[in-house]
This record gives sequence, C-alpha cells and structure tokens, in this order.
Amino acid sequence: MKKYSQFNSLLPYENQYFLYNSYQQKTIFLEEELKELLEAAIHEGIDNLKEVHPSFFDYLVESGFVVDSSFDEVQQVKDISKKIDENTDFFLLTVNPTMNCNFKCWYCYETHIKDSRLETSVLDSIQSFITKTINKENIKFFSLAFFGGEPLLYFEKNVKPLVEHLKRENDHSNKMIHVSFTTNGYLINQDFIDYFNSVDIKPHLQITLDGYKDEHDKVRFVSKKKGSYDEIVRNIIFLANNEFPVNVRINFTDENLSNSSKIVEDFKEVSEEAKEKYLKFDFHRVWQNNQIDDLDKTLHEIREQFEIWGLRTNSNNSPNNIQNSCYADKRNSATVNYNGDLFKCTARDFLTENRGGYLSEEGDLIWENDYLERRMDAKFSNKPCLSCRIMPLCNGGCSQHAMEYKEANDEYCIYQGDENEKSKIVYTKVEEIINAELQEA
Repeated sequence: MKKYSQFNSLLPYENQYFLYNSYQQKTIFLEEELKELLEAAIHEGIDNLKEVHPSFFDYLVESGFVVDSSFDEVQQVKDISKKIDENTDFFLLTVNPTMNCNFKCWYCYETHIKDSRLETSVLDSIQSFITKTINKENIKFFSLAFFGGEPLLYFEKNVKPLVEHLKRENDHSNKMIHVSFTTNGYLINQDFIDYFNSVDIKPHLQITLDGYKDEHDKVRFVSKKKGSYDEIVRNIIFLANNEFPVNVRINFTDENLSNSSKIVEDFKEVSEEAKEKYLKFDFHRVWQNNQIDDLDKTLHEIREQFEIWGLRTNSNNSPNNIQNSCYADKRNSATVNYNGDLFKCTARDFLTENRGGYLSEEGDLIWENDYLERRMDAKFSNKPCLSCRIMPLCNGGCSQHAMEYKEANDEYCIYQGDENEKSKIVYTKVEEIINAELQEA
C-alpha cells in the first residue's frame, strides 16, 4: 500500500501544473490529463493510479511523491533535523562587545546601553572558552561572530584581542576558523582592511540598508542633518573590492520596497569579480511590518532587476529551515553579552532577566533552569507544523518561536495558517529549480 506524500503541493503554473515535494525539493510538470488522473487517485486511493497509468505511478514512487503507507515522513524530517542541530564538530560563538550604537533605528528590538562594553574579566573568560573549545579533539571548525549594539565602536580594545587570541590558539590546533560582523558599516575604514589583511583573515560582514537613500536616511542617521546611506554604500563597495565578503541586508516595508530598485545604480563601481564572489543582497521584511499582502510580486521584480545587473540576491521567501537551520537552533552555539550573560538567539533584547545562563570565570557555559535542553527539545512540538505540507522548509520558524509557544501551551503558524502564503513559498522554490535548470542548459 502507498500514500500520497504529506509534503506534496499540486499547483497551476502558466498553461500547465506542477507537483512539488518540499522534502525531496523536486518538481515535475503535468499536463491537464495527468493532473486530473492524479487528483482522482488522491481522492480514491493513490494505489489505483498504478492500474490506470503504471509508468506515471512508478515515477511518482521513485521520486518520493508517493511513499509506503507505513512510512513516517515526519519522523524522517525529525531525524535529519536532529542530526544537523546536534552536530558537535563545530562551535558558533557570538560576542556582543557593546550594546551601545551610533544609530537608533525605530524597529530595533535592543535596549541601547551607552557605556556598555566588555569588562576585562568577561574578555578573559571568553578567551578561556575559546582556548578550551578550539582544542577539543572533536571540534573541526570555530566561528567567532561580533554583534551588538555596534561591534566596531570598541574595535581596538574589545574586538582585536579576541580575534588575535583565536588566531594564536588556532596556530596550535590548526582548525578551520571564521570571523564575522553584523555591523551598520558606518565605521569601516582602511585601518579595518589593513588589520585583517595583516592577520590573514577575511571576515564576513552583514551590513544593512533600509531601502534607498531617502528612506534609509530617515531611519539610520548620524544627526538630523546627516544621513548614513552614501557612506555605508561606499564602505560596502570598498570591502567587496578588497575581497571581503559582504551580505547586504535590505530591510524593507510596504512603504520603502518600491524604491529599493534604485539601489542598483549605486553599486555600478563594484568590480565584476566582487559581484560574483564577495557581494550578495538579502531582502528581509521588517518584522513589525509583517503582514499578508501581495508585496512578494514587487519583491520578485526588484530582485530580477538586481540580477540583470549581475548583483546576486536572496530572499527570506525561500526558507530551508531543516537543512539550513538557524545558528541558534544548534547545540554548539552561544551568544555572550558584554556582561557575560548567555543567550542563544541574537534576535531578542539582551536583558539579564531574559538570559539563558552565564559564562563562568573559568570560561564555561552555564545554562540555567535547563535552558539549553528545553530549547533543543522545542522543535516538532507544535501540532499544526506536524501536518503541514511545507514543514521540511519552514519547520515552524526557529527554536525560539517553538520554545516560547510550547511553554505558553499555545499553537501557531508563522504564515497564520494561510495556504496561499504557503503556496507562495512553493512557487519560489519551483522558480529556483527552473532557473537552476536553465543555467545548466
């Protein structure tokens, strides 16, 4: 006995239809006759299709669109998720050198603390943690990320010592290391470039633009008379042309998205090599503006304009949250605030009352109230997710969502249970498959 996969979507596309499976991430296109046969078999029992069209039935089985009736598809997803999130051959450490910032964006969820910075004792504890962790036999890769606040405010005294300590320790352990910054990009200069060239590290940077110049400068400004757009764009180009990878996060709302296509004009000075290797644009909707509308069409058109000019793009309308789960979903990840408080997720206010634990003087992660295990066990506890056709792509968002709703004994859907919104995700995935095939042809 067979069953039609829970993860299938059958949707119209131009003059035909497609069948897409969110676990296999495969699609096939169907003419009207095959689509009708399939719909009838779904209604009457998928095994009946074998009698009517055996070759079509066999293809569906081979491709994973039809599976054994006893096969637990949800458990299959759980197993993959656990394997990925419980992997301990790497560690992802994020450090907030400060919660101070040179900007004050309206949508920022963080509480800015003017005089906050890493105390010597916390700096020493972080270095001890790095030493202990990178020298573990099972660790093959160590990532050091800087967040905040604006992490470049205290670059000399709070960032350099940690980078140099990581470099020294790795000279002995010979592991793979990675350094990254989430920064507004305003303080990037020649000294930054020269320093990282001197230590032979090319950090990855995420830098945000809030739409095109006019909209951006209303949100991110140095003073009421001085915006930041032009300086940040120059710094992004400077970084990319010096072979520093930059992910440009474009935060958009229903008000600023339409003008975002103009951003393309400001990146014409980027070399062709930098466009191909070191620069990418990532579109994210501001969460306070998250609502159901047809803005995805406008976003698609703008991304196409970027691609025409050779600027690579990505969008959060194309999730892959099982295979590429959030850094905070992984057991071997932690965020250390400037005062030693521990968190998993950077998308939360770093108040002590919200912490998951603390970093000890000896450089050990102390998770309080079983926080780490509660978080690791939170996935797959939300009932609507377990019957959803895009579960392998979405997975209910992140473990932060899952834990909060689980402990509130509440159910949720990050797409508000709207099947049309889920179909938009599927269409995006199918378009990606089509474009990949065209590039290979």
